[in-house]
Amino acid sequence: MQNKKYLNIAAGLVLAVGMFAGLTACSASKPVPPDNHTSQIALDWAGGYYSALAKESNGQPDGAVSLWLAPNGGYRLDLENIKGIPRQSYTGKVKWIEGKEADLRGAPPEYARWLVQENQLLNATKGWAAKHVPALVAALALPDQWTLTELTGDQSDLTQKPPELTFNMAQRVFGFDGCNRLIGRYQLDADGKLSFKPLAGTRMACMQPTPERAFLAMLEKVADAKIQGETLEFFAADGKKLAQFRATSSQALPSASRQNNASRPE
Repeated sequence: MQNKKYLNIAAGLVLAVGMFAGLTACSASKPVPPDNHTSQIALDWAGGYYSALAKESNGQPDGAVSLWLAPNGGYRLDLENIKGIPRQSYTGKVKWIEGKEADLRGAPPEYARWLVQENQLLNATKGWAAKHVPALVAALALPDQWTLTELTGDQSDLTQKPPELTFNMAQRVFGFDGCNRLIGRYQLDADGKLSFKPLAGTRMACMQPTPERAFLAMLEKVADAKIQGETLEFFAADGKKLAQFRATSSQALPSASRQNNASRPE
């Protein structure tokens, strides 16, 4: 699977985060659907799903499954540490079976069939239950990397070893501050606002000027995030823009149009 330099075909999840804000849970007040109602018609399946897998009896390390389903019927499946393989990624189109089961075309048979249930997917072969994650979590995790392009109030040269962040659906974050590697967690509050917990990092001394201190100070102030197109922006609690990133690599979702349009998921 070839990496794409830019996130150019993932509009269904990364380019339209707000469209999934209301799709992560089903309300008890919804009207009773007609007899011919299916998961495919309801569109409640669109979004990101995650499952952390327990260690298998053969001693293989813990693994994880991340699965994105786009409204246009595209998917991306990431398998981490399955059968001793660090990472496997598959993209393609979903074929629906009786409107209730999603068949991931192009994925290995044992990972391809998923029964769509309330706020989760159940793998038909392995029995893995992947839970529906908040829209922002899915959108942050889809690009393999976000690279800093703007840091408010800092004049550092961002063309040389710019800070980077990578997110996963377990709400963990990994990155580089311009000098040292970072690792830690982020969280969403009840309103879906983003914030970072204190991040751990290496402690190398960098001789050249870097945005390290300003970048770490910025992360402590983050209270919200917005994704539009290939751009991620962080904001403080008062609405002030703190930083801007761009998606610089991605195993993106398939699309026929290959267009970046936040109002038209592809």
